[in-house]
Amino acid sequence: MNQNVRAKIVNLVPYKVSETNYRWTLNANESPINLFDQWQDEILSELKKESINLYPSANCDSLRELLATYNSCLPENIVCGNGSDEIIKMVTEVFVDQKDKVVIPTPTFSEYFTSVAVAGGEVIEVPSKADFTFDVDEIIFQANQNNAKLIFLCVPNNPTGSALPDTEIVRIINDTQSIIAIDEAYFEFYGKTSAAIALKNERVIVMRTLSKAFGVAGIRLGYAIASPGMIDLVQRVRMPYNISALTQAVARVAVRNIEQMRAITQTMIEQRNRIVAQLSTLPIEIFESHTNFILYRSDRYVQLMEAFEGASIGVRAYPKNPLLKNCIRISLGTIEANDAVIAVFKEVYQDV
Repeated sequence: MNQNVRAKIVNLVPYKVSETNYRWTLNANESPINLFDQWQDEILSELKKESINLYPSANCDSLRELLATYNSCLPENIVCGNGSDEIIKMVTEVFVDQKDKVVIPTPTFSEYFTSVAVAGGEVIEVPSKADFTFDVDEIIFQANQNNAKLIFLCVPNNPTGSALPDTEIVRIINDTQSIIAIDEAYFEFYGKTSAAIALKNERVIVMRTLSKAFGVAGIRLGYAIASPGMIDLVQRVRMPYNISALTQAVARVAVRNIEQMRAITQTMIEQRNRIVAQLSTLPIEIFESHTNFILYRSDRYVQLMEAFEGASIGVRAYPKNPLLKNCIRISLGTIEANDAVIAVFKEVYQDV
Protein backbone atom coordinates (compact mmCIF):
# COMPACT_ATOMS: atom_id res chain seq x y z
CA MET A 1 0.00 0.00 0.00
CA ASN A 2 2.77 2.46 0.89
CA GLN A 3 3.93 2.71 -2.72
CA ASN A 4 0.64 4.50 -3.45
CA VAL A 5 0.89 6.93 -0.53
CA ARG A 6 2.28 10.41 -1.10
CA ALA A 7 5.82 10.68 0.21
CA LYS A 8 4.90 13.64 2.41
CA ILE A 9 2.25 11.52 4.15
CA VAL A 10 4.48 8.46 4.63
CA ASN A 11 6.94 10.59 6.57
CA LEU A 12 4.32 12.53 8.52
CA VAL A 13 4.16 11.95 12.28
CA PRO A 14 0.56 11.92 13.63
CA TYR A 15 -0.38 14.34 16.37
CA LYS A 16 -0.33 12.30 19.56
CA VAL A 17 -2.51 13.04 22.58
CA SER A 18 -1.93 11.58 26.03
CA GLU A 19 -4.91 9.44 27.06
CA THR A 20 -3.69 9.01 30.64
CA ASN A 21 -6.33 9.83 33.23
CA TYR A 22 -4.69 12.25 35.64
CA ARG A 23 -6.25 13.84 38.67
CA TRP A 24 -5.29 17.18 37.14
CA THR A 25 -4.89 17.34 33.37
CA LEU A 26 -2.75 20.39 32.66
CA ASN A 27 -1.16 19.40 29.35
CA ALA A 28 -3.57 20.73 26.70
CA ASN A 29 -4.22 24.37 27.67
CA GLU A 30 -7.91 23.71 28.22
CA SER A 31 -10.14 25.64 30.61
CA PRO A 32 -10.37 23.97 34.04
CA ILE A 33 -14.02 25.02 34.34
CA ASN A 34 -16.84 22.99 32.80
CA LEU A 35 -19.70 25.42 32.27
CA PHE A 36 -22.21 22.89 30.96
CA ASP A 37 -24.22 22.73 34.19
CA GLN A 38 -24.58 26.52 34.24
CA TRP A 39 -25.48 26.70 30.56
CA GLN A 40 -27.59 23.59 30.11
CA ASP A 41 -30.92 25.44 29.95
CA GLU A 42 -29.55 27.92 27.41
CA ILE A 43 -27.99 25.11 25.39
CA LEU A 44 -31.21 23.12 25.38
CA SER A 45 -33.10 26.20 24.23
CA GLU A 46 -30.68 26.64 21.34
CA LEU A 47 -30.80 22.96 20.41
CA LYS A 48 -34.59 23.08 20.22
CA LYS A 49 -34.22 25.58 17.38
CA GLU A 50 -32.37 22.96 15.31
CA SER A 51 -33.81 20.24 13.08
CA ILE A 52 -31.25 17.48 13.35
CA ASN A 53 -32.72 15.70 10.31
CA LEU A 54 -31.56 18.66 8.22
CA TYR A 55 -28.08 19.93 7.47
CA PRO A 56 -26.94 22.79 9.72
CA SER A 57 -26.57 26.40 8.69
CA ALA A 58 -23.96 26.18 5.95
CA ASN A 59 -22.35 29.51 6.79
CA CYS A 60 -23.05 29.61 10.55
CA ASP A 61 -25.02 32.81 9.95
CA SER A 62 -26.31 33.40 13.50
CA LEU A 63 -22.99 32.47 15.06
CA ARG A 64 -21.04 34.71 12.67
CA GLU A 65 -23.28 37.62 13.62
CA LEU A 66 -22.47 37.09 17.29
CA LEU A 67 -18.74 36.72 16.58
CA ALA A 68 -18.82 39.84 14.42
CA THR A 69 -20.37 41.83 17.26
CA TYR A 70 -17.76 40.51 19.69
CA ASN A 71 -14.95 41.47 17.30
CA SER A 72 -16.39 44.81 16.11
CA CYS A 73 -16.61 43.75 12.49
CA LEU A 74 -19.17 42.42 10.01
CA PRO A 75 -20.29 38.82 9.46
CA GLU A 76 -18.60 38.85 6.05
CA ASN A 77 -15.32 39.32 7.91
CA ILE A 78 -15.77 35.96 9.68
CA VAL A 79 -15.42 32.34 8.59
CA CYS A 80 -15.89 29.41 10.99
CA GLY A 81 -13.90 26.20 11.17
CA ASN A 82 -13.98 22.88 12.99
CA GLY A 83 -11.51 24.15 15.55
CA SER A 84 -8.77 26.60 14.61
CA ASP A 85 -6.94 23.55 13.21
CA GLU A 86 -9.34 23.58 10.26
CA ILE A 87 -8.78 27.31 9.80
CA ILE A 88 -5.02 26.66 9.65
CA LYS A 89 -5.61 23.87 7.14
CA MET A 90 -7.87 26.01 4.94
CA VAL A 91 -5.47 28.97 4.91
CA THR A 92 -2.65 26.64 3.90
CA GLU A 93 -4.76 25.07 1.15
CA VAL A 94 -5.56 28.47 -0.31
CA PHE A 95 -1.98 29.70 -0.58
CA VAL A 96 0.48 26.80 -0.50
CA ASP A 97 1.19 24.63 -3.54
CA GLN A 98 3.88 22.03 -4.22
CA LYS A 99 7.35 23.29 -3.24
CA ASP A 100 6.03 26.65 -2.02
CA LYS A 101 7.95 28.03 0.94
CA VAL A 102 6.36 28.81 4.31
CA VAL A 103 8.23 30.61 7.11
CA ILE A 104 7.51 29.42 10.65
CA PRO A 105 9.34 30.75 13.73
CA THR A 106 10.11 27.92 16.14
CA PRO A 107 9.31 26.48 18.59
CA THR A 108 5.60 26.89 17.94
CA PHE A 109 2.32 25.07 17.34
CA SER A 110 2.94 21.82 15.44
CA GLU A 111 -0.19 21.92 13.28
CA TYR A 112 1.34 24.58 11.01
CA PHE A 113 3.98 22.08 9.97
CA THR A 114 1.42 19.33 9.37
CA SER A 115 -0.77 21.51 7.19
CA VAL A 116 2.17 22.66 5.08
CA ALA A 117 3.45 19.10 4.66
CA VAL A 118 0.04 17.83 3.53
CA ALA A 119 -0.18 20.69 1.02
CA GLY A 120 3.23 19.75 -0.36
CA GLY A 121 4.93 22.94 0.74
CA GLU A 122 8.32 23.36 2.35
CA VAL A 123 8.84 24.86 5.80
CA ILE A 124 11.64 27.30 6.53
CA GLU A 125 12.15 27.30 10.28
CA VAL A 126 13.40 30.42 12.00
CA PRO A 127 14.64 29.55 15.50
CA SER A 128 13.62 32.00 18.19
CA LYS A 129 16.09 33.83 20.39
CA ALA A 130 17.33 32.42 23.70
CA ASP A 131 14.43 34.06 25.58
CA PHE A 132 11.99 32.57 23.01
CA THR A 133 11.14 35.93 21.44
CA PHE A 134 10.80 35.76 17.65
CA ASP A 135 13.79 36.77 15.53
CA VAL A 136 11.91 39.28 13.40
CA ASP A 137 14.87 40.31 11.26
CA GLU A 138 15.49 36.68 10.32
CA ILE A 139 11.80 36.03 9.65
CA ILE A 140 11.76 38.94 7.20
CA PHE A 141 15.06 37.91 5.60
CA GLN A 142 14.03 34.28 5.10
CA ALA A 143 10.61 35.25 3.74
CA ASN A 144 12.10 37.58 1.15
CA GLN A 145 15.09 35.38 0.33
CA ASN A 146 12.85 32.40 -0.38
CA ASN A 147 9.84 34.22 -1.82
CA ALA A 148 7.72 32.67 0.93
CA LYS A 149 4.01 32.40 0.20
CA LEU A 150 2.98 32.32 3.84
CA ILE A 151 4.23 33.21 7.31
CA PHE A 152 2.63 31.73 10.43
CA LEU A 153 2.85 33.80 13.60
CA CYS A 154 1.41 32.48 16.87
CA VAL A 155 0.76 35.53 19.07
CA PRO A 156 0.99 34.83 21.96
CA ASN A 157 3.05 31.80 21.08
CA ASN A 158 2.42 28.19 22.03
CA PRO A 159 4.35 26.62 23.77
CA THR A 160 6.48 29.53 24.98
CA GLY A 161 3.82 32.04 26.05
CA SER A 162 5.78 34.91 24.52
CA ALA A 163 4.13 37.74 22.59
CA LEU A 164 5.21 39.73 19.56
CA PRO A 165 4.86 43.53 19.87
CA ASP A 166 2.41 45.19 17.50
CA THR A 167 5.22 47.20 15.90
CA GLU A 168 7.09 44.02 15.00
CA ILE A 169 3.99 42.42 13.50
CA VAL A 170 3.50 45.52 11.35
CA ARG A 171 7.16 45.39 10.32
CA ILE A 172 6.82 41.79 9.13
CA ILE A 173 3.70 42.73 7.17
CA ASN A 174 5.24 45.82 5.59
CA ASP A 175 8.68 44.36 4.86
CA THR A 176 7.52 41.14 3.15
CA GLN A 177 5.11 40.17 0.38
CA SER A 178 3.94 37.00 2.14
CA ILE A 179 0.48 36.18 3.43
CA ILE A 180 0.59 36.67 7.21
CA ALA A 181 -1.52 34.21 9.23
CA ILE A 182 -1.66 35.31 12.87
CA ASP A 183 -2.85 32.68 15.33
CA GLU A 184 -4.53 34.44 18.25
CA ALA A 185 -5.79 31.37 20.08
CA TYR A 186 -4.77 33.01 23.38
CA PHE A 187 -5.92 36.54 22.52
CA GLU A 188 -8.26 36.86 25.49
CA PHE A 189 -5.39 36.26 27.93
CA TYR A 190 -3.21 38.84 26.14
CA GLY A 191 -5.66 41.58 25.23
CA LYS A 192 -3.91 42.75 22.07
CA THR A 193 -4.98 41.80 18.56
CA SER A 194 -4.13 42.34 14.90
CA ALA A 195 -7.78 42.04 13.87
CA ALA A 196 -8.04 45.70 12.82
CA ILE A 197 -5.07 45.22 10.50
CA ALA A 198 -6.57 42.04 9.05
CA LEU A 199 -9.83 43.83 8.25
CA LYS A 200 -7.97 46.36 6.10
CA ASN A 201 -5.01 44.42 4.71
CA GLU A 202 -5.90 41.57 2.34
CA ARG A 203 -2.59 39.82 3.03
CA VAL A 204 -3.39 39.32 6.73
CA ILE A 205 -5.72 36.84 8.43
CA VAL A 206 -6.27 36.41 12.17
CA MET A 207 -7.20 32.97 13.51
CA ARG A 208 -9.10 32.42 16.77
CA THR A 209 -10.69 29.62 18.82
CA LEU A 210 -13.36 29.08 21.45
CA SER A 211 -11.28 26.29 23.01
CA LYS A 212 -9.23 28.40 25.40
CA ALA A 213 -10.79 31.41 27.16
CA PHE A 214 -14.35 30.48 26.16
CA GLY A 215 -13.84 27.03 27.68
CA VAL A 216 -15.60 24.90 25.05
CA ALA A 217 -12.76 22.88 23.54
CA GLY A 218 -15.08 19.88 23.30
CA ILE A 219 -17.26 21.44 20.60
CA ARG A 220 -14.34 22.23 18.23
CA LEU A 221 -15.05 25.75 16.99
CA GLY A 222 -12.51 28.10 15.50
CA TYR A 223 -12.92 31.17 13.34
CA ALA A 224 -10.94 33.65 11.29
CA ILE A 225 -11.17 37.42 10.95
CA ALA A 226 -10.11 39.04 7.69
CA SER A 227 -11.11 41.27 4.80
CA PRO A 228 -14.06 40.09 2.68
CA GLY A 229 -11.62 39.22 -0.11
CA MET A 230 -9.55 36.96 2.12
CA ILE A 231 -12.65 35.37 3.64
CA ASP A 232 -13.98 34.64 0.15
CA LEU A 233 -10.79 32.73 -0.69
CA VAL A 234 -10.99 30.66 2.48
CA GLN A 235 -14.67 29.93 1.84
CA ARG A 236 -13.70 28.36 -1.49
CA VAL A 237 -11.85 25.51 0.21
CA ARG A 238 -14.16 25.12 3.20
CA MET A 239 -16.06 21.83 3.25
CA PRO A 240 -19.85 22.29 3.07
CA TYR A 241 -21.68 22.09 6.41
CA ASN A 242 -18.36 21.86 8.24
CA ILE A 243 -19.82 22.99 11.58
CA SER A 244 -22.49 20.75 13.12
CA ALA A 245 -25.79 22.13 14.40
CA LEU A 246 -24.82 20.99 17.92
CA THR A 247 -21.53 22.85 17.78
CA GLN A 248 -23.17 26.00 16.45
CA ALA A 249 -25.80 25.89 19.22
CA VAL A 250 -23.28 25.60 22.07
CA ALA A 251 -20.99 28.18 20.45
CA ARG A 252 -23.83 30.70 20.32
CA VAL A 253 -24.39 30.23 24.04
CA ALA A 254 -20.67 30.61 24.77
CA VAL A 255 -20.33 33.82 22.77
CA ARG A 256 -23.42 35.31 24.40
CA ASN A 257 -21.80 34.78 27.81
CA ILE A 258 -18.95 37.17 27.10
CA GLU A 259 -18.87 38.77 30.55
CA GLN A 260 -18.61 35.38 32.26
CA MET A 261 -15.72 34.47 29.96
CA ARG A 262 -13.97 37.73 30.78
CA ALA A 263 -14.40 37.18 34.53
CA ILE A 264 -12.98 33.66 34.31
CA THR A 265 -10.11 34.88 32.15
CA GLN A 266 -9.22 37.57 34.68
CA THR A 267 -9.21 34.95 37.44
CA MET A 268 -6.87 32.78 35.36
CA ILE A 269 -4.51 35.71 34.82
CA GLU A 270 -4.47 36.35 38.57
CA GLN A 271 -3.69 32.68 39.15
CA ARG A 272 -0.88 32.85 36.61
CA ASN A 273 0.64 35.80 38.45
CA ARG A 274 0.25 34.02 41.81
CA ILE A 275 2.06 30.91 40.57
CA VAL A 276 4.94 32.95 39.18
CA ALA A 277 5.26 34.87 42.44
CA GLN A 278 5.24 31.64 44.48
CA LEU A 279 7.96 30.02 42.36
CA SER A 280 10.11 33.07 41.64
CA THR A 281 12.57 32.29 44.45
CA LEU A 282 13.39 28.83 43.05
CA PRO A 283 16.35 28.31 40.67
CA ILE A 284 14.13 27.58 37.68
CA GLU A 285 13.58 29.59 34.51
CA ILE A 286 10.01 30.84 34.21
CA PHE A 287 9.24 32.35 30.84
CA GLU A 288 6.90 35.34 30.75
CA SER A 289 3.48 34.18 29.64
CA HIS A 290 0.55 35.99 28.02
CA THR A 291 -1.55 32.82 27.86
CA ASN A 292 -3.29 30.25 30.06
CA PHE A 293 -0.10 28.24 30.56
CA ILE A 294 3.45 28.76 31.79
CA LEU A 295 6.64 27.35 30.32
CA TYR A 296 9.40 26.38 32.75
CA ARG A 297 12.99 25.27 32.21
CA SER A 298 14.76 23.32 34.93
CA ASP A 299 18.02 21.42 35.36
CA ARG A 300 15.94 19.02 37.48
CA TYR A 301 13.66 18.22 34.57
CA VAL A 302 13.73 14.45 35.13
CA GLN A 303 12.96 14.72 38.83
CA LEU A 304 10.13 17.17 38.12
CA MET A 305 8.54 14.93 35.49
CA GLU A 306 8.66 12.00 37.88
CA ALA A 307 7.18 14.12 40.67
CA PHE A 308 4.33 15.39 38.47
CA GLU A 309 3.55 11.85 37.40
CA GLY A 310 3.58 10.74 41.04
CA ALA A 311 1.20 13.56 41.96
CA SER A 312 -1.12 12.59 39.08
CA ILE A 313 -0.61 15.90 37.29
CA GLY A 314 -0.50 15.74 33.50
CA VAL A 315 2.01 18.23 32.07
CA ARG A 316 3.54 18.72 28.62
CA ALA A 317 7.20 17.97 27.90
CA TYR A 318 9.17 18.14 24.65
CA PRO A 319 11.90 15.48 24.87
CA LYS A 320 12.45 15.37 21.09
CA ASN A 321 12.74 19.12 20.57
CA PRO A 322 16.26 20.44 21.27
CA LEU A 323 14.98 24.03 21.41
CA LEU A 324 12.82 23.03 24.37
CA LYS A 325 15.35 20.91 26.23
CA ASN A 326 14.48 20.63 29.93
CA CYS A 327 11.27 22.60 29.38
CA ILE A 328 7.86 21.77 30.84
CA ARG A 329 4.62 23.50 29.81
CA ILE A 330 1.88 23.54 32.44
CA SER A 331 -1.64 24.84 31.86
CA LEU A 332 -3.37 26.94 34.47
CA GLY A 333 -5.93 24.92 36.41
CA THR A 334 -8.22 25.31 39.37
CA ILE A 335 -6.79 26.85 42.53
CA GLU A 336 -6.40 23.33 43.91
CA ALA A 337 -4.56 22.14 40.81
CA ASN A 338 -2.31 25.20 40.77
CA ASP A 339 -1.47 24.64 44.43
CA ALA A 340 -0.55 21.05 43.58
CA VAL A 341 1.81 22.28 40.84
CA ILE A 342 3.46 24.73 43.23
CA ALA A 343 3.85 21.95 45.82
CA VAL A 344 5.63 19.69 43.33
CA PHE A 345 8.15 22.38 42.42
CA LYS A 346 8.84 23.16 46.07
CA GLU A 347 9.19 19.48 46.93
CA VAL A 348 11.76 18.89 44.17
CA TYR A 349 13.68 22.01 45.25
CA GLN A 350 13.24 21.58 49.01
CA ASP A 351 17.02 21.46 49.48
CA VAL A 352 17.48 24.94 48.03
